[in-house]
Amino acid sequence: MVKIRITDWLGGLFRRNVSGTINVDTYYADAKTGIAIEAFALFTTIEMIAGLVSKCEFKTYDQGEEIRRHEWVNLNYRPNKKQNATQFWQEVVCKLLYNRECLVIPYGSEKIIADSYQKDDTLNDIIFSNVQRGDHQFSRAFGIDDVYYFRYSNNDVQGIIDNIFGMYQSLIKSASEKYIKAGKEKGVLNIAAKAQGDPKFEERFKKLMEDYFKSYFDSSVNSVLPLFEGYSYTNQSSQGSKYTNDVSDIKNLVDEAMARATQAFKIPPALVRGDVAGIADAYDIMLTNCIDVITNLISEELTSKQFSPVEIIHGCSIEADTSAIKHIDIFDIADKVDKLIACGFFSVDETREKAGCHAIGAEWSGQHYMTKNYTTADMAAKGGGNE
Repeated sequence: MVKIRITDWLGGLFRRNVSGTINVDTYYADAKTGIAIEAFALFTTIEMIAGLVSKCEFKTYDQGEEIRRHEWVNLNYRPNKKQNATQFWQEVVCKLLYNRECLVIPYGSEKIIADSYQKDDTLNDIIFSNVQRGDHQFSRAFGIDDVYYFRYSNNDVQGIIDNIFGMYQSLIKSASEKYIKAGKEKGVLNIAAKAQGDPKFEERFKKLMEDYFKSYFDSSVNSVLPLFEGYSYTNQSSQGSKYTNDVSDIKNLVDEAMARATQAFKIPPALVRGDVAGIADAYDIMLTNCIDVITNLISEELTSKQFSPVEIIHGCSIEADTSAIKHIDIFDIADKVDKLIACGFFSVDETREKAGCHAIGAEWSGQHYMTKNYTTADMAAKGGGNE
């Protein structure tokens, strides 16, 4: 059996080796090695984050005004012919969080995620060569200004990938062995004095232990144990709650590995475990400490490569809207909606979009309103108000 480090196996999923060179090697490692508990925790967390980021809308602005043109469609519906936006952003974020980097190549009107590439840092540029996606290899090299290059600087995650697997290896092995041992049958073999005096005792005893008992214990189905005269076997295994403590040991390891993985990405472990209590607060923490960091990173790279500094100064940008991540109950926010419109902070259409509804698009719904309860500080000092 070929042995590989779990980090090498995980790296194979994203076609990357530890030297920083991205390889196209397909890892068909022995499937019997299974998925380590820590790998399960790490990928569960990464996939959850990627799924949430893929729900965001990337809004495009021209001189501060929100617009919906080709680039908006490209980012939110069809980045390339083979992927819709959800598939595209999930792959980008998964590569970004595991590899701490992801390369996207503009290809005509499409955006293509690179599977493999050679990266060379020079004094004034970063050059990407041997860029490949699937079976297609790009014939040219790309400078940093020619691509979207997302980098995620999170040393906690790198530490998990490099170290966490080794830290728990002995614990997992011990718990697994204990679990397997608990399932083995135990018993007492009684040998009568008459049988021990048999001239063929040694021969029969050896055959019984090495052949009959081995077949009996190894069988996964009902089996019969043949015994010689003078021999009797009594099963001593507990048939009640065999595995309760042993399963609990493995569950505790899973929970601990999950907690470390989620903490590395700055999100509450309760979100991955599926806990219901305090879920709203947990989502707020995750949005602030994790999702906003990733979406800001992506928005800044897209904006800086799509627009010149002068255009950015004048309000051209691409920004990720994370409001779609949390489901909103319109009855819970009715009072807040009224306040937002009444103070002129949002128009009716803007408020509907924030709540996940389509804008009405009428002239009146795009206007801003303010109730007569508001007044300026000067008017209030004079005892007046807006009538």
